[in-house]
Amino acid sequence: MKNLLSDTAPACGDARAVPFDPALPGMALLQEPVRLLEVLARLLTDWLGPGAHLVDSRVAIRHFFPGKRCSAELALLVGPTRGAPTEWRRLLAKFYSDDQGAHVYETLRELRGRGFGTGRFTVPQPLAYDSGHQLLLVEWAAGEPLRSQLLASSDAREGVEGAAAWLLRLHRCGLTSGRQYTLTRHVHTLAGWMQQLIEIFPEGERLLADLLIGIRERGGALAERIPGPTHRDFSPEHVVMTGAGVMALDLDEFCQYDPLFDVAHFTAHLRFLGVTHFGALNRLDGLVDRFVAAYKAGGAGDCEERRSLYEAMAYVKLGRLVALVRRPPDWRQVLPALLGEARRLVEGYGR
Repeated sequence: MKNLLSDTAPACGDARAVPFDPALPGMALLQEPVRLLEVLARLLTDWLGPGAHLVDSRVAIRHFFPGKRCSAELALLVGPTRGAPTEWRRLLAKFYSDDQGAHVYETLRELRGRGFGTGRFTVPQPLAYDSGHQLLLVEWAAGEPLRSQLLASSDAREGVEGAAAWLLRLHRCGLTSGRQYTLTRHVHTLAGWMQQLIEIFPEGERLLADLLIGIRERGGALAERIPGPTHRDFSPEHVVMTGAGVMALDLDEFCQYDPLFDVAHFTAHLRFLGVTHFGALNRLDGLVDRFVAAYKAGGAGDCEERRSLYEAMAYVKLGRLVALVRRPPDWRQVLPALLGEARRLVEGYGR
C-alpha cells in the first residue's frame, strides 16, 4: 500500500485513528470496515464491473474540516471471484454535514456533460452519492498537482497557463445551475472571519477594521456584474496535471458569481505559496503575471479594479486559514503580511 496511498497522510490501519465528528455521521463507516465494504459494493456496482466484488479496504484522511466535511482516500482491493487475482483501485470519498454532496454530484455530472468529461480539460467523474450517509464518491485524480510543481521550483509556466485555459473554459461553459452568490454575502462572510481573527490576533484589530471598511467602500462603488459559473475555490492545490491535460478538483463551492473572483483567488494563492514556502510574497509574481495574461489572451473580459478587490478578499480568507486552521509556527509573521497586502490593494488602487 505504500505506493498506493500517498505519503502526505498515513493510512488508517486502525479504525480508532479515524476522527469522530457527530456532525458528520457518515464518517462512522470508516470505523466499520465490513459495513463500509457493504455500502461501497452497493453504490459502486457499475464502477466495479460484472462479477467483481470488494475484498478489503484502506483509508487515508486527506482533509478534515470539523463540522463541515471530510475527504478520505479509499484504496479498495477488488477481486473478480474469491481466490482469483485481485487488484487495488482507489477513489475519493467525501462526507458532508448536509446535502451539499448531492449538489456537487450534480455539478460534476453537468460539467462533464458540457465537455469536461473528455479531452484536455476535465473534472473528476462522480461515481455515486448516498444520501443516507451524506457520502459522495468520486474517481481518483491521477496526475501531478500543480502545487507540487510550484513547490519543486520546476518550470511551472505550462501548468499555470493550462490552469488559466481550464478556468476560461469553465467561465464560458454556460452552466446556469448552482446557488447565486453575491458580493454582499461575500463581505458578510469576511466580516465574520475578521472578528475571529481579532480574537486570536488582537494587535491586528485596527488593521482589520480599516480593511473591512475599505472593502465595503470599494465593493459598493463597483458596477453590478452579471453572474456566471464560478469555481470559487480555484487554486494550484485543486489543479492536477494529467499528462497533456488539466483536471480541476473540489467543486464544493461552485456557484453563480463574478468569474473574475476565480482569477484573483488563484493569484492570491500563488503569492501565498511565495510567502509561506519561499519567504517572499512576490516570489512567484512572474507566474502570477503569466496566469493573468494567459486568461486575458483567451478573450475573457477583465477589470483590474474588481480583480484587485477580490484578491484582497482572498488574502483575508488565507489569513483565516493560516491563523485559525493550519496554525504553522510562523503564522504570526505570515498573517500580517497577507493582511498588509490586502490593505495595500484596497487602499492603493487608482492612486
